Amino acid sequence: MEGKSKVSVIITAYNYGKYLAQCINSVLKQRYTNYEIIVVNDGSTDNTKEIIDEYEKKHKDVIKAVHLAGEGLAAACNRGIVASSGEYIVRLDADDYFDENILLIEAHILDSDPHIDMVYPDYYHINEHGEIIEAYRLAKVNDEVKLLDRSPLAAGAMFRRRCYDDIGGYNEELRYQEDYDFWIRFIDKFNVYNVNLPLMYYRKHGSNMSTNFDSRMKARQYVKKRFVEEKHLRKDKKIIAVIPAMGLFRNKERLALKELKGKPLIAYTIEEALKTDLIDRVIVSTEDQEIADVALKFGAEVPFLRPLGLAKSNVPIEEVLRHLLEKLSSLDKYMPAYVAILNYYIPFKKERHITEAIDTILLYGTDSVISVVSDLTYHWTPGEYGLTPVGYQKRFIREDRETIYKETGAIYVVNKANLERDELLGSAIGHIEMSRMESWRIESDFDFWVASRIIESELHEK
Repeated sequence: MEGKSKVSVIITAYNYGKYLAQCINSVLKQRYTNYEIIVVNDGSTDNTKEIIDEYEKKHKDVIKAVHLAGEGLAAACNRGIVASSGEYIVRLDADDYFDENILLIEAHILDSDPHIDMVYPDYYHINEHGEIIEAYRLAKVNDEVKLLDRSPLAAGAMFRRRCYDDIGGYNEELRYQEDYDFWIRFIDKFNVYNVNLPLMYYRKHGSNMSTNFDSRMKARQYVKKRFVEEKHLRKDKKIIAVIPAMGLFRNKERLALKELKGKPLIAYTIEEALKTDLIDRVIVSTEDQEIADVALKFGAEVPFLRPLGLAKSNVPIEEVLRHLLEKLSSLDKYMPAYVAILNYYIPFKKERHITEAIDTILLYGTDSVISVVSDLTYHWTPGEYGLTPVGYQKRFIREDRETIYKETGAIYVVNKANLERDELLGSAIGHIEMSRMESWRIESDFDFWVASRIIESELHEK
């Protein structure tokens, strides 16, 4: 390779030999010609090295190989970028491939507007055999979405090298969510732009690193926590956890006190809230003395019983919280900036979920954060000629802004100022994602039975 290229394409490869030729060829067929290709082989044990060697020999003026001993995706990205010379960087995973126009369009946007630092495209989902499953259209930044709380697909995003240098590249400590970590550090300093054209093909198959939900979520929680700590966003923030607990009865037992594997149901939420070091106080709001006694036994505060007038199912939670905060201000001169509402009848929320919700509101400055679970079932609404599909269940064009989430009810973190305006969630609402099991809601004996089986399963796994 001689001279400098304007665009460096970094292809990361690990045991994707069967897809690699199509990937490299998609770059070689670009209509834009001022590019170089850096292929990083991260310790592959299939025929990846042989394929790279063949292409490097045949296209030595364009392709350069970097061979690593299995250092992970973040390290592979960093080593490839260090070995490159381009002013603009764009990544591509070896199992995906580009549309022939992607470099031409994205480089033109960066050339034309010095205020844009990253440009990323829409894309096609393809299956293992290369057949298109759906077109994925991302929400347009600023026009359709202002809260950039979800990173786009990392492959296909072209960014300025100086921005990469400024934020220090990819975090090599991360096994998952290195792209999300890169994204939140990038948007903290620089401007991004979405071109609403599907300019790459993203392959979905069983080997994708993105399929491990639990590991991805834990990594995302770590990334948020570290960013919030580094930016000192937690400093001097008073945060209270409130666990509402009316004296509801199920089969002549108070639901909050009904035993689940040897502990009152409410105890599961109290224990996790007490583990959360961001929370100053954990308060159970109840009108029921027996619930109050149990709450105190498990370490929560019950500074007073809720008035009976506020202990009705038709009373908005905003009224309950306002009354609580006014009493705390009067009794203790205590007024928090944020309130975390934790519902006890969703018992499998963990400390990490509560912490993530708090970190999310601090990170993005939203009015509130709610816990959700992705809803992949098909939804319909009455239309002029019968039922009309709702959201991405249109089955081919999947639009990011129409993705369906279902509120779990497990966690709400709200800014105190919302309550003063008589609106619990406000207009800017962030979210954290939980699994279906973590979101299990208990309202019936059957729900208790399932929850018991979940606990037994968790104990067995340990």
